[in-house]
Amino acid sequence: MVGAMSETPPPTSADEPGLKSLCRPDLQLGCAVGGVLPGSLAPHEQAALTRHFGVITPENCMKPGPIHPEPDRYDFTASDAFVRFAEAHGLRVVGHTLVWHSQCPSWFFEDGGGSASRTQVLERMEAHIHTVLGRYRGKVQGWDVVNEAIADRGDDDLRPTRWLETIGEDYLDHAFRFARQADATLELYYNDYNIERADKRERTLRMLRGLLERGAQIDGVGIQGHWQLDKVPYADIARSIEEYSALGLRVMFTELDLDVVDRLDSGADVSAHQAYALPDPYPSGCPESVLERQAAQYEQLFELFERYPRAVTRATFWGLHDGLSWLNHWPGKRTNYPLLFDRESRPKPAFHAVGRALRRRI
Repeated sequence: MVGAMSETPPPTSADEPGLKSLCRPDLQLGCAVGGVLPGSLAPHEQAALTRHFGVITPENCMKPGPIHPEPDRYDFTASDAFVRFAEAHGLRVVGHTLVWHSQCPSWFFEDGGGSASRTQVLERMEAHIHTVLGRYRGKVQGWDVVNEAIADRGDDDLRPTRWLETIGEDYLDHAFRFARQADATLELYYNDYNIERADKRERTLRMLRGLLERGAQIDGVGIQGHWQLDKVPYADIARSIEEYSALGLRVMFTELDLDVVDRLDSGADVSAHQAYALPDPYPSGCPESVLERQAAQYEQLFELFERYPRAVTRATFWGLHDGLSWLNHWPGKRTNYPLLFDRESRPKPAFHAVGRALRRRI
């Protein structure tokens, strides 16, 4: 049966305990906010956000493109507002992201009509990292320093990007070194998708071991967790927690969602697109049977996280509710239901399932 939406969005039920209050002390529950700034969310959305989550991540406003659009111009308007909201509501902030191949202005790599030199690009990276981290020193708990640097397939470990082309393989070393120099108190993370899966995990482990052996100071690894219903790779996730934590790194699940509309690619490459046949599978609401399957799989996932209390330190959902999920637009336009709250910020079966998994520890 497909449920209908009410016209007036109700607040999150007052008798529901905040999910963050059910977490063990060393597990943070987070939420990414994008599309609009958290201060622009409706009152019932803000209520859900601040009641259930203790840490927030900006989906876009701290990426190099929005925050540093021109060589001599930074735009901190949105990122400042994001941080002010967090401070006003007692939330922590994880910055996302400093070095990424996407949403990075081309000027970083250009000089006049040609390509910038390695030295020029390194200087620009250093200035960008020091400026951004300096502005938010003491206001951000950690940063995704490098995002999605590992190749999905092929013979090389690193994804071919302009960072790699202009600087070389040590661009990651420099990124983490600049970040540590800019703020010695920050937690520094590497973040990527599909790095729980065997082939990409091995590439990532080689990269991280090399960085650590060369003296890079990295605190954690973020497994994004953009999974699909009935295809959650639980065994791979468990092995990844064990192998990444064996390097001395905290393990975080940084962009959680559970897609209920099938897609061809299990990853999260923003350049990958898929044309969906119309009409939408679930344009007016998601069948209860699908929501219950989703809930059971979220519950199993959080039960797995609880098996590693000293290793898994954060779980962040990529969006507050179904209506704000990027999966309504990527890899193609469709109506999706991947998160814990429906489009009116009401708890879904998945919300209650995650709560059950967290309560079992208490």
